[in-house]
Amino acid sequence: MNIFKSFQRDERGVFAALLSVALLPVMGATMLAVDYSSAMQARGKMQSIVDSAVLAGATAATTDNDAARKTRAESWFDTQLALAGITGATRSASVANGTVQLTATFSQKSTMKILGFTETEINVKATAAISQETIRRVLDVAMCIDATGSMQNTINSVKAKAQSFSDDLNTALRNRGLESFDYTRIRVIFYRDFAVDNGESYYSWWDGWQQNPVAMSTSGFFVQPTQKTQLQNFIGTQNASGGGDLPESGYECIHEGMKSSWFKKNDPIPNTTYKAEQVYPVIVLWTDADALPFNHSNSVNSGQYPADMPRSASAFMAKWNNASVIDQANRMLVQFGPCSWNSWSTARSMPGYMCGGSLSDGNTNMTNKIADAMVVRYQNKLTRLSK
Repeated sequence: MNIFKSFQRDERGVFAALLSVALLPVMGATMLAVDYSSAMQARGKMQSIVDSAVLAGATAATTDNDAARKTRAESWFDTQLALAGITGATRSASVANGTVQLTATFSQKSTMKILGFTETEINVKATAAISQETIRRVLDVAMCIDATGSMQNTINSVKAKAQSFSDDLNTALRNRGLESFDYTRIRVIFYRDFAVDNGESYYSWWDGWQQNPVAMSTSGFFVQPTQKTQLQNFIGTQNASGGGDLPESGYECIHEGMKSSWFKKNDPIPNTTYKAEQVYPVIVLWTDADALPFNHSNSVNSGQYPADMPRSASAFMAKWNNASVIDQANRMLVQFGPCSWNSWSTARSMPGYMCGGSLSDGNTNMTNKIADAMVVRYQNKLTRLSK
């Protein structure tokens, strides 16, 4: 009898049992929330890929047939899916009634296997209206090249590719389902260090009289491909030298590129009856070094510093955001090199900035990397997206 009464009073086992039962819905709700969040992230990523695929299919020459548009949308989807690391998805594309459509389905694994749930099926789709109008586009590229002592490989690479740059870029764009540019110009800006490189001669006990390189050397725009030889010859005038300490005058070079004599929207395109409907001012930067800070005293007091160079990051940004200086819709800054270094934080915050990759990427695969960057900026009047 005493044992029975003791058992009646002992509530520890009952509490544990009740706690276990109570935890089940809490654990289920938690796992459900995790599943939902994961599914929404996966859906968002997949939706972006599907959106870009139908736009790639719809945005191209008006002479394309429906089969070419369908193939282009599917190819773009497959490529971007692989880059995103998504596997197991299926897709179906079609072209009808003046639109390109694509649907995709994939399964998201569930964390709730213990409750009998194994995966969630996610479906996304997008539709884009096919362009019915050719847009006349002009590309201006300001190549900003660090020409200090360690950059000879880059100078050699850019020089080697100068002859075919515009043809290679237009081919890369067509491979991405985009139209070629109607008119392309390129200018080159070599930069070093305004604090130490002044172009003056000096005497060395070891080597005799030496010529200090200039801090910056610039060209005007060369029309491509008709002036490709002149472009290549100008690049060949420079050898990697100078620079002093590691940081160089990188922002000064971007500023020089920023104030280029860019082609303006609605300007007549030479040797055609067309006007420029979209202009693309692009600065491409190659460097392996930090950038000197704004208002660097030794640079400013060197006696050769550009008088119109902004003396603060905010003033520099204000100039980049000035429509009278550079077209705001399609401006781009593509950097090859140490994109993540602290000294380049202002560059990274500039609207239109994109890291093209490492310096090696810029040396060996520049046109494809630039084409990848331009895909997100390409505009088409009559291509519209609906989900």
